[in-house]
Amino acid sequence: MIKKYREEIDGLRGLAVLGVIFYHAEILIDNKNIFSGGFLGVDIFLVVSGFLITRIINNEYINEKTFTFQNFYERRIRRLIPALLIVIIFSTIFAYFILLPNQFIYFLKSAFSSIFFFSNLFFHYTGESYGQSILTTIPLLHTWSLSLEEQFYIFYPAFLILIFKYGKNKINISLIILLLISIIFALSINKSHGSFNFYMLPSRGWEFIVGGLLAINEDKKIYNFNNNVKNFLSFLGFILILYSFLFFDNASEHPGYKTILPVFGTALILFSSHSKNYINIILSNKILKNLGLISYSLYLWHHPIFSFSKIIGLNEQNILIKILLFLVSIFLAYISFKYVESVFRKKYLSFNRILIFFSTSIVSFFLLTYFLIPSQIKNFPNITKDLYEKTWFTTKQHFKPCFQRKKYFCEFNVNSQNQNVYLVGDSMMASIQEELKTNLLKKKLNFISMTNAGCDFIKRDETISKTNIFNNKINELRKNKILETTKGIIIIHLNYKKKLSDSEKKIFFNEINNFLEIGHKIIFIYPIPHIEQNVSEKIYKIFKTSNNHLKNYLSDSENYVSIDYLQFKKDSNHIFKFLSSISHKNLYSIYPHNIFCNKEKCFGHNKNDIFYVDGSHLSKIGSKLVNKELLKIINNIYK
Repeated sequence: MIKKYREEIDGLRGLAVLGVIFYHAEILIDNKNIFSGGFLGVDIFLVVSGFLITRIINNEYINEKTFTFQNFYERRIRRLIPALLIVIIFSTIFAYFILLPNQFIYFLKSAFSSIFFFSNLFFHYTGESYGQSILTTIPLLHTWSLSLEEQFYIFYPAFLILIFKYGKNKINISLIILLLISIIFALSINKSHGSFNFYMLPSRGWEFIVGGLLAINEDKKIYNFNNNVKNFLSFLGFILILYSFLFFDNASEHPGYKTILPVFGTALILFSSHSKNYINIILSNKILKNLGLISYSLYLWHHPIFSFSKIIGLNEQNILIKILLFLVSIFLAYISFKYVESVFRKKYLSFNRILIFFSTSIVSFFLLTYFLIPSQIKNFPNITKDLYEKTWFTTKQHFKPCFQRKKYFCEFNVNSQNQNVYLVGDSMMASIQEELKTNLLKKKLNFISMTNAGCDFIKRDETISKTNIFNNKINELRKNKILETTKGIIIIHLNYKKKLSDSEKKIFFNEINNFLEIGHKIIFIYPIPHIEQNVSEKIYKIFKTSNNHLKNYLSDSENYVSIDYLQFKKDSNHIFKFLSSISHKNLYSIYPHNIFCNKEKCFGHNKNDIFYVDGSHLSKIGSKLVNKELLKIINNIYK
């Protein structure tokens, strides 16, 4: 017989969803999110899901002999899809009115992937590394975990049934082996393939299996500890969870060694719970238990609500607004739970009717969006069409491994008969690489991109940070790669926001001269102005607050998003002075400030075009303008 209802499990779910919500709400003290590890609430969900699913399958197959795959997946569909579909439909309506065209199309792609439970793959392969602040404005990002769970549900039951059927006595060892494979895999790639590690089942499966092992052994003697021991273990588990919520952050590799703490904490609570247990009493209180009952709907609703609030420009630091958003999330979750989740779980609605309803809804949804896209685009003036074009962030798929440090170089059209062009720098250079690649390949030149996030071509002091150690390793590999050939072109940019010590200048000077002496030609890209404000967001807000009269607003250049030119020259003078001190017949220079600045201001856009996607990274148009100057020099070199 299946075990009695355990109230503390719903309490655990309530605690988990609160952690996630508080993390996304960004409750700050001294400019630090006090629930910086709240995203680990998802890991609690995974352990609990593994426990409950294994419990159900074990009971139905072993005890009641009633298990069928059809019934299992029918329950999953009834449980997951109705509420998800409702949230996506309402989010789409809202998105239609407030998102920019590119954002709206991206949103629809994410909606499609969410409905069919592959959004974890979608966000991974579009370069969305969870935890970056920019991602809080992606309304359906949180659905990655639902896709992960559904993928687990596809494979896990078949595996479990096979073990039950052909090796019941080996169920524990089989699960332990699977757990070890998964956790070793996760730990082995968490530094080199962080995004894959975060989003994908192979590196997340062990968290489900921890819950599965607990469920398989729920009847066995290992649970029969003294209540005092159980009290201590459950208390320890609770502390581990709270500690993780308060003191972890998304800068840590995840899942990794630290992930073991909240997973182990959840396991201890599931393992040691009993009716007189103090932690059981805490988790079984009405507030946490009721939050747990609506936790699925609450998880679905909260992120779009917080995300859209940021997009429309609500005061993110106002605690009253955060409380209001939280209460709205709870209200919608309750409505969703009562009138959607609970209704569709009832057996009086035949499964065939449910499938017909879902199929019709999904087809209608996508037909509607097909017609919505051109209609939505018409609502926006031309200048807004390319807003949030994240050329530096998502980059192109073929550049992604390089930019995210999975590879050190991205090479294209490499042919020993052709000359090499090397692009060296950080994300600011990554913003120009796609346009540059296209132009160079047309000229039958080899293109080697050496752009890595946060890594310019300077050997930094390694005592300051671990990042400098890694960046120096990259730069050594860059140097050795360039030294493999002669008579190539090296394009280098230095970020003027980073000051240079005398020793750093000396090393850079020597390396540049070494390249020049062996026959390479070098193009210095002098400082690209930092506009300081997010240009796209600023224009979007202007567009929304000016009753759509954006063109009229931008007819006056005084309204442009800009910085003071003289201040830029002052801030960047140390780079100008240093680069100008290096002279050679094979040394060339371009000056981006001549493109984006006049004698008074440096502009992020004009009335027709946007040059930056944020405060420092160039848009497609900005990239084309810089590349135009680059190509003049390259054409002159190879004329």
